[in-house]
Amino acid sequence: MLQVTFLDVGQGDAVLIQAPGGQVALIDAGPDDVVATLRGFGVNEIDLAVATHPHADHIGGMLGVIETFPVRFYMDNGQPHTTPTYRRLMAALDARPEITYLEASPRTLTLGEVEIEVLPLLPPGTTGLNDRSIALVVRYGSFTAFLSGDSEVRQLTHLVGRGVVPRTTLLKAPHHGASNGFTWEFLDAARPRLVVISAGRDNPYGHPKPAALRAFQASGATVFRTDRHGHVAVAGRRNGDYEVAYGGQVALEGGAADAISPGASGGAGIRLRVQADAPGDDHRNPNGEYAIVESLASEDREIGGWTLCDRANHCFTFPAGAVLAAGGRLFVHTGSGSADDTRYYMGRRQAVWNNGGDTATLYDSTGAVVLVFDY
Repeated sequence: MLQVTFLDVGQGDAVLIQAPGGQVALIDAGPDDVVATLRGFGVNEIDLAVATHPHADHIGGMLGVIETFPVRFYMDNGQPHTTPTYRRLMAALDARPEITYLEASPRTLTLGEVEIEVLPLLPPGTTGLNDRSIALVVRYGSFTAFLSGDSEVRQLTHLVGRGVVPRTTLLKAPHHGASNGFTWEFLDAARPRLVVISAGRDNPYGHPKPAALRAFQASGATVFRTDRHGHVAVAGRRNGDYEVAYGGQVALEGGAADAISPGASGGAGIRLRVQADAPGDDHRNPNGEYAIVESLASEDREIGGWTLCDRANHCFTFPAGAVLAAGGRLFVHTGSGSADDTRYYMGRRQAVWNNGGDTATLYDSTGAVVLVFDY
């Protein structure tokens, strides 16, 4: 399996990638020394070290990495910085001529069986350091991770416009879950199943921001946070299956086969998911829980008259004319609101979906079962 571990480094980023064949990449190194932490994860040498951008909360620990471990390749965005932290790191790299420097130009690198795609940067001098973070797509078969340092709205918009944002299993929240670390267009393109936020406990920036948390949850992703969960390890399999662990315990399992219908007419597929745990009190925030009906088909599908029910037979029927667009998603919120083409409301005053486990069943207009999702 591919192991992607988001290290708990406080208010900063450090992502350890361990390929099935034993190859290792380190994406950023947090604000402080991470050598002991890396050794605790069995790291003895590093094939690829990447500094997404030269802010201290991403490169502060890189000096110790360069001075301690054999490192084959080093990549940064080529943009210098004036800080002592940056200058010390550059001096350490100059003292290690055996480390090969890689320019962060669009390319695909291999880490054993894993591919790492480097996405196009904005031109130098056109934006700040955050928006010139190196953005990487990590692929292992059908498992895909998107890592982009402190990218903000401008860079995320740039990447969406270039058409290089893939459907994503795992997303590292850009810019520690800041309010400028997402766009709806980016999330619609990525459609992550998992989001991991790297942030420090009680950090002075208030990361992650409520707007970002709401956006990640509304996208259908399950969110994990280093400030609450410590090191977060995501193990990905070639077939797209995954498991998430923290504190030495597996917290979530999922994958490509989760709640995918076996095929309606024309071979069309549908995926069903439920966000059961609303922020705050579920009963006071019924719209914070919702079901997601997602199309995996290449054609639109009329679903007027289809019904979605929980185990206790609380049901919602899609109105006449409702359409699940090809590749699109529909959200069914528990509470009340004004429906549109993508968001519908059950009209209930209390929570419906049990946080500890429930069954969602989707029926077509004849009452036949289309899909059952247990969680």
